[in-house]
Amino acid sequence: MAAPAEQELLSRLFMVRHGESTCNSVHRIAGSRDAPLTILGREQAEKVAGNHRGRHFDRVYVSPLSRAFETAGIILGDRGEDGPETVVDERLMERDFGSYTLECKSILQRRHGIAEYERAMNGDSPTMRGGETFEQFRARVHAFYEQELLPALRRGEVVCVVSHKYVVELICRFILDRPVDESYDLRLPNSQMLQGDRIHGYVKNENKTMNMVYDWIVVNHPVVFCAGLAAGLLGNLAGLRVDASPYLLLLLLVAASVITMCRIELENARRFVTDKGILRSVAVRYLVLPLAFAALLHWWGAGSTSTAVFAAVFLATPSSVVAMTVSRCLGGMIMPTFAQVLLSSIAATFSFTGVLALTLHDHVVPAIAISAATSTGIVVAAYLLVRQLRQRSPIRTAKFGERNGYVAVLLLTGFVVLVALHLDLSGFPTYAPAATAIAVGLRLIASLLKRRRHVQTLDDYVAMTYPNVFVVVIIGALTGNAPLERVAVWTLLPMFVLAFFDSWYAKSLVVAPDDARWPAVLGLRPRTPATTGAPATTDTTGTTGTTGTTSYVSTQS
Repeated sequence: MAAPAEQELLSRLFMVRHGESTCNSVHRIAGSRDAPLTILGREQAEKVAGNHRGRHFDRVYVSPLSRAFETAGIILGDRGEDGPETVVDERLMERDFGSYTLECKSILQRRHGIAEYERAMNGDSPTMRGGETFEQFRARVHAFYEQELLPALRRGEVVCVVSHKYVVELICRFILDRPVDESYDLRLPNSQMLQGDRIHGYVKNENKTMNMVYDWIVVNHPVVFCAGLAAGLLGNLAGLRVDASPYLLLLLLVAASVITMCRIELENARRFVTDKGILRSVAVRYLVLPLAFAALLHWWGAGSTSTAVFAAVFLATPSSVVAMTVSRCLGGMIMPTFAQVLLSSIAATFSFTGVLALTLHDHVVPAIAISAATSTGIVVAAYLLVRQLRQRSPIRTAKFGERNGYVAVLLLTGFVVLVALHLDLSGFPTYAPAATAIAVGLRLIASLLKRRRHVQTLDDYVAMTYPNVFVVVIIGALTGNAPLERVAVWTLLPMFVLAFFDSWYAKSLVVAPDDARWPAVLGLRPRTPATTGAPATTDTTGTTGTTGTTSYVSTQS
């Protein structure tokens, strides 16, 4: 099909995967469920519309699921009676993934292995129960390809197909005449328009083996972290001491967080920042608990270099931006973690005021001001940067975040290596026990304070277990408390080693995909287009417009 003689025919074919859906934003598999577009998804569709404004289409084939139909409506706009014929075809629906539906990609990869996950999504696997077999899925898409798409192209029509990831990728394989057993994930981003005669170049850039390696790094991040830790400690023992700049270490953390934030629904941040459950969790964990503990220590007369005082400072320490990357790797919703990182940074201004005044006494004012400004400023700056990127280039930014999750893990691993190379190992007997106790204690507290059986439980736990150690280092330096500063640095080691425990414990915190709350959380809709016949084209505001004539093709007809 891709022979030179067919290039003119293929040049009249354009295919688009729908814009980002609510399931895409939390890395869950929508399949045949009707997940709506997010704000970014509509912005992505508008970007495509702007890039292809004035392009003529004779016919548009579209899936009946709203995320695809709305994308098509935005791309086409209101072209009046001169608009193309719009054909809603059920054969363009995404595959029914059975028991994989509404599961998180990283959770499935960790449970079944990456190779088996790829086999299930691009073929058949005993790990996927129910839904469509790959042959059933392939048969209906191939029927559309042979009976509708090719005849339209051969009539000389300019055709646009707006559908779903696995449908578009399957059509690409038909065009390239690839064997069925060669199927693998082509990493097709939301709302990227593919022109038929350029499909070969796009597919050529995808490497199945490397894509699986990248996924392995994300899923097995505890192994990667600990490998980096081992390499750093061995280098340290061999005499390779490196005094990395604090600014470089901070840059690594921020860069990893920016990559993660590129792929989360920042446009909906207000919903999570004002969530009563998150606000309550932050108030208890970052205000009530540290202040109460610090008051107890003050009454007790604990010394400023005692482990108990160090623990009080860590209790007041806001959540680290690292938590967002860990949430993504473990299968969390990520946005609740972002909200806790931001709110805990704001709360730290008040909690540090009380905790430092009650425990450390010396140079409290500058320590509070600089540490609070650092923690809050970093989060806000990263948010504003990524929000701007998502507005200016919604397709490329989301694509970058989706494809580079492994880079975020490697950046954090680089951070671990540099910290391990910097450590004074002679301080192990003095500081390692206290650091380990703090890292374990934070996990115990998180397990007690997290919301029970909530869709955000995993995010609660992760946000509370990864403190912003840089803030503690700053406090130790400004107050002249060298032991606190050293304990803070040593705490990084058990914090990343315990990622193994977090990965295991996360299995008990994730809400099952068949939980009755997911439809409301993800805004899943009943399949109205499939049940009411030919729908009207909808734009981003919900108004309707006409794009030529609209017809409906059912798989039953």
